[in-house]
Amino acid sequence: MTLEELHRVFRQHGISIIDPLHQRFDPNLHNALFELDPPAGVEPGTVLAVQKKGYQLHQRVLRAADVGVARATKK
Repeated sequence: MTLEELHRVFRQHGISIIDPLHQRFDPNLHNALFELDPPAGVEPGTVLAVQKKGYQLHQRVLRAADVGVARATKK
């Protein structure tokens, strides 16, 4: 209930949450902490884990999301 109220207040003031799971890594919005071996069918550079969600204020990053990214497979 407290979290829902916090998110409601965030929305009222134009703060949005950055939750990039399964999206393409964007260094402007995400902070890569580690790389993971990707499962079959997942492209390198895809966010596979989110350690901390990020926040934006009217499209300006307040805190980047801390993420784990799929590494390129070695051939």
